Amino acid sequence: MTASGEVMREQRAHIELERWYRRLLWAYPIGYRRTHGQEILTTLMDSAEPGQRTPNRADVADLLRGALRQWFRLPTGIPAVIAAALTVMVLGAVGAAAASWLAWQTAAGLPSDTVAQQTAEAVAGTPLTTPDIRRMDDTQMAWRGVHVQGYSRPIPHWGIDTAQARLQADGWTLGPVVKHYLSPPRLNEVSYHTFQATRGGLVLTVTARPSTASGVSGFHLQAAITPAQPKWEPGAVLLGCLVGVITGWVLTGWTMYRLRRRSLPRRLAAFTLGLTALGLAALPTAAIWYKALTDFTFINRDLHAVTPLYRLVVTSPAAEQGSGALVVGLAILVLAATGRNRTTVQPTATAA
Repeated sequence: MTASGEVMREQRAHIELERWYRRLLWAYPIGYRRTHGQEILTTLMDSAEPGQRTPNRADVADLLRGALRQWFRLPTGIPAVIAAALTVMVLGAVGAAAASWLAWQTAAGLPSDTVAQQTAEAVAGTPLTTPDIRRMDDTQMAWRGVHVQGYSRPIPHWGIDTAQARLQADGWTLGPVVKHYLSPPRLNEVSYHTFQATRGGLVLTVTARPSTASGVSGFHLQAAITPAQPKWEPGAVLLGCLVGVITGWVLTGWTMYRLRRRSLPRRLAAFTLGLTALGLAALPTAAIWYKALTDFTFINRDLHAVTPLYRLVVTSPAAEQGSGALVVGLAILVLAATGRNRTTVQPTATAA
């Protein structure tokens, strides 16, 4: 190979290697890349072997570790750590609630009142002449469902075994029967039974209360049909929480580094807004974390007790407070992203 051909080959290898390194540098935050990117690139190119076309594994791993460190780096000092911890708690809850909402969009829809009454009649084994049907399908309600009650008169000669047999014939998968005892026992008050059944993504909860009227036998029945919890909601909640935690940590670092270069009034305004956002987010954040930890700690729970996590932040007043906290947080980001940098007066040199 001629000398000119060797030089051309070296140049092509140099250009290709530089392209690889520039792509890897995109893993760094933009501010850090603008300040130190060229310096890092020069160091990497100077240490490259002659004719090297691709980065070696050690350089790739070192660059990615450095990028990860820069993304999660906070300003020194306890205030930065406290701010990051609080932001992580809030945005982790927001991420969990958002993931829960997405998961519940795949839940089964509620049956019509007619279908719900037919299901209740299958439980009762007889037509319900004057059923009380209550439909709870408002977005402001903590739990969606259709409730059918037959309290106008007790149903005589009713039995749990025969009711479950009828439901099983209709394709319902039966759950265990639970006997509830009143505590403490009081005169004229008796225990009642509940059992659940599932079909097509719906949960049927039947409550049977013996009649307490003198000379009247039978059971008062209530049937509640609710959506079953999507099987992938717990995993979605964990993933959403993780995304929120990472986002909160990164945004806190970015915001505090930006605010350090801003004027004192702007920093004080951001501090005041931060306290306001924290006060607004306290209630919905605490509710979400408590509910999430409870759900993931107590695994063996009543199906009907599963409340969609996201509904803790769409009910009043948590909805207004959570929305207000997010708006205030956005205002803090705007304060950090805009405005001029502080100008520092350099001391004049004096003659010795």
